[in-house]
Amino acid sequence: MSGVVVSFVGRPEKTARENLAGFIEHARALPFFSGENALPWDALTWDLRERSKSRGNRSLVLHFVAFDSAGRGAGKSGAVAIGKPFLETAKALVANAILSGQVSRPYRWLLALRAVDKAFREIGDEADLVALTPAVLDKAVSLIRAEHDDKNGLASSLEQIAGFAAAKHLTSVHLAWKSSAPTVRDQRRSIQVREDGSSNVIEKLPHLKCVLDLASVFLGAETGADAVTTAWFALAMFAPSRVSEILALPVGCETEMAGVYGISWRPAKGGEPLTKFATTLEWADVARTAIRRLKAIGEPARRAAAWYASNPGKLYLPPGYEHLRDQPLTQPEVYAILGVQGEFNNYALSRIIEPTEHCTTDPARTGGRVWTRLYDFGSLQTYVVEHLPLGFPYADRKFDLMAEDALFCVPRHTMRGNVAVQANVPDLIDPGRIYKDLNHPSSTVFVRHGLLNPETGQPWTLTSHQPRHLLNTLAQSKHLSQALIAFWSGRKRVDQNSWYDHIPHEVFIELYAAMGGDAPRAVKAAGPLADKVAARAGKEMISGEDALRLEVGSVISTRYGLCRHNYSLTPCPKDKNCIGCGENSFIKGDERHLSEICVQLAVSERAVANCIAAIEEDEPGVDPWLEKHREAASRWALALRLMTDPVVEDGVLITLPPPKVSQTKTGLAAAIRSAELPSDGGADDLAAFMRITGEG
Repeated sequence: MSGVVVSFVGRPEKTARENLAGFIEHARALPFFSGENALPWDALTWDLRERSKSRGNRSLVLHFVAFDSAGRGAGKSGAVAIGKPFLETAKALVANAILSGQVSRPYRWLLALRAVDKAFREIGDEADLVALTPAVLDKAVSLIRAEHDDKNGLASSLEQIAGFAAAKHLTSVHLAWKSSAPTVRDQRRSIQVREDGSSNVIEKLPHLKCVLDLASVFLGAETGADAVTTAWFALAMFAPSRVSEILALPVGCETEMAGVYGISWRPAKGGEPLTKFATTLEWADVARTAIRRLKAIGEPARRAAAWYASNPGKLYLPPGYEHLRDQPLTQPEVYAILGVQGEFNNYALSRIIEPTEHCTTDPARTGGRVWTRLYDFGSLQTYVVEHLPLGFPYADRKFDLMAEDALFCVPRHTMRGNVAVQANVPDLIDPGRIYKDLNHPSSTVFVRHGLLNPETGQPWTLTSHQPRHLLNTLAQSKHLSQALIAFWSGRKRVDQNSWYDHIPHEVFIELYAAMGGDAPRAVKAAGPLADKVAARAGKEMISGEDALRLEVGSVISTRYGLCRHNYSLTPCPKDKNCIGCGENSFIKGDERHLSEICVQLAVSERAVANCIAAIEEDEPGVDPWLEKHREAASRWALALRLMTDPVVEDGVLITLPPPKVSQTKTGLAAAIRSAELPSDGGADDLAAFMRITGEG
């Protein structure tokens, strides 16, 4: 898409119906509905894969079918289209979502609009954006939550659609609607907290053993999926880069300046083109090896790609076979034209191309057989041309990179170990192929080589973004300037560095305690700890910074947060009750702390529910347990609110107020002793003592 796209502006003096008609007309006139490779507005399926580097991403194929037809394409049996006239509105809104530049937004908006369409029908009305109300949106959310776990964020997409419709004056009532779905995200967007208290932690850093195992495969991988995947991984570890940036490298990406090896990159998100130089001589050798392998693997495919680009619609014939154009072909000749290495394993040749009624006994053509069948040349030509990569002859339209110049242009079926490679049919590696070979449940590079996670006994998995996060974190650990890290990573904004910094906060707390003002990062406190620091600073006449250093000087990491208790003075005063301790702390933005809080909150809430059920069944002795679990659930819930509070900065130490009744080991021992004493009044004295001292 080229040129400037003018956004639609709804006029408040017009009716919502008039604005909606203008909005649909504006959407139909968008550039990607005209010209070469235009999207077909009137079709029920829009294929956006050619406009994206994620060619294997199924969510880029948009089917405008009803909510109950989810999972079925527009042309499949049982699929029902979104009803008119709401279909035109849905297409206009999805077209607007395409303009956002976010790859997943059109898909999410379409799924949300399907729910809106069904919500109207269940209410008994015809779907109409003008008549959209909070009641309809609430109904749509309930449909989504009944059908999905909403990991795609459809409730959030409904909020975006409602906000957009209100801003453009497309509804008859002003919408200021917010979803009631209880999904909470922390600021770093790495954790989702669901209604049941569970969470999905997205690991950003790869396990070091996983990295070393993949490096061991790289050492001997010369061909096939092993070579392609490990070469990509080697380049991903050369410098922090996005998967699409690596896959868009040209063959001539290597350079050198003053004897230092480098690779020329084109950032995918607005950064300026730059050269990333090798940090060590060893990494220069690794990158050279990876690029040499990719060049060798893809050489015949790139040669064929250049021919196909100059001769569209015609079949490439390798040297020595040009005389066979438009002539019937034998099986050996078909294999030679395709560049088949070995035999077709999964299908017969007659299923690919059409056999003729003729055969030949010419020994020069039969491959040593007495006779062989002849196959139709035109059907082979159609087969190959139809299987050229999506968007061919381009590998990346954004950078005008042709397939013949792409480093990751490889022979067809290179990534498939059970199908014969077709060396003379070019293919392009997309992010989905790399992700699948690193993360598929049953067929990854780790599965092929039996590389297992020793902690789980399962094959390793790796996401394509983890090397980028690892290199950024290593750069942060060396205290490089933020401007240099952003430049090295191909970012326009320095403030985005924090998303890739995964150095544990405990490291900075330890450095702060040891170095004070010379530490690379300051430590802040919130809650009762901040009050305690202020009181200590005033009492001991020291600075607030020195008081905080003293308070965090003995901090240790536990499963439930950070413990600030000084064990050189007394042992732990609690009995496995960290959440009930005023010396327990959490770090805002720490994924491990937030995940454990979610788990423990769910455990406590289930315990409360079990206690209530037991009381209803008249089970004795439950009331004390109910009080205990309610207190724990209340404190875990408070911790969750503070950890997800957008006002609190990442890295701040969060503490909870001490509980009203502090259960310590001393208090527990006293309670046991009290229960064992004869009722002669001593127990009353002991109870009075416990009330005075705060034990119990």
